[in-house]
Amino acid sequence: MRDGVTIWTEGGANIGMGHVVRTINVASALDAMDIPVHFLVNNDRAVIDRLEGAGFPHITYPIDGAHPSRLTHGVVVIDTRKDVTARIAALRESGRKVVLLDNTVSKGADLVIVPSALYNEEREAVKGGPEFVIVGERFRKERLWKIRHSLPLKVLVTMGGADPFSLTELVLKSLKDMEGIEVTTVVGPAFSPERDLKALERWKPGFRFIDDVKDLSPLMAASHVAITAVGTTIYELACMGVPSVLIGNYESDSFDLNGFDGRGVSVSLGHYKDVTHEAIRGAVERFKDEPFWRRASESSGDLVDGKGAERIASLIEGIYNEKPGKTAVEGVRHA
Repeated sequence: MRDGVTIWTEGGANIGMGHVVRTINVASALDAMDIPVHFLVNNDRAVIDRLEGAGFPHITYPIDGAHPSRLTHGVVVIDTRKDVTARIAALRESGRKVVLLDNTVSKGADLVIVPSALYNEEREAVKGGPEFVIVGERFRKERLWKIRHSLPLKVLVTMGGADPFSLTELVLKSLKDMEGIEVTTVVGPAFSPERDLKALERWKPGFRFIDDVKDLSPLMAASHVAITAVGTTIYELACMGVPSVLIGNYESDSFDLNGFDGRGVSVSLGHYKDVTHEAIRGAVERFKDEPFWRRASESSGDLVDGKGAERIASLIEGIYNEKPGKTAVEGVRHA
């Protein structure tokens, strides 16, 4: 297979779509550099549809499959939270360079990139921080437009592509009888078909449900606040100055929940098992206060500049073009 970059990742109902969405953004930045890109992904319909919609070639191959050297290019970018140390060793033994995204558990990669605004550690062969946060181009364009505070408060409920713990239903039941709000709910592409959320549309005027959303940025830009889970959506919202109410899917989300809350961009409610209807309503109520909303909106807009995909692509390009005696980090072009 000709030289280029392989992106090996996964997504779907049990994993979410964040890994796939952000790697598509990185792939687009690499494509703009004329670097060939293809994907290895798990056999999930929502994942395949997303890649086909983006126009990137892909091969079905799970992240926990054996070392697929014949399917990979010279540089392999792996985006998963799983421990893939053995696969990294096998890939490097076959002459591939390996870049890990958001994975500090696995060992042996040439470079690890942590696309988190909360990352501030200094470690060899690890890059991270706000400048590497991945946000798609369409969200950067929308940040130029700003909604004014008004009532009813426009609330967006978007729990990601899969919402594995049905947080959408938890939130909607909490907001059902709340006055002074309009609610738009996004039905993710990997939601279980048994979850007939549109049947809830008759609950009350001002509640609407949207599925098959190709571009979330117009919905986000038209919202005062969003209720979401820990993931890439936080950064897409923040890029446009939209504050959020956060609920954690996992107990390990506590670091992110506390971090975003501490930066004033979110009201974090904790792990979903501990979240009450009263807490959700109380968090939304706070954003009816214009000064509070404005401070959170300004803090959100300052969190990231949306150019992380290009910076990550530049790091990958440094490895792609690496010459003997020169490290990938030395060859980086900074955006």
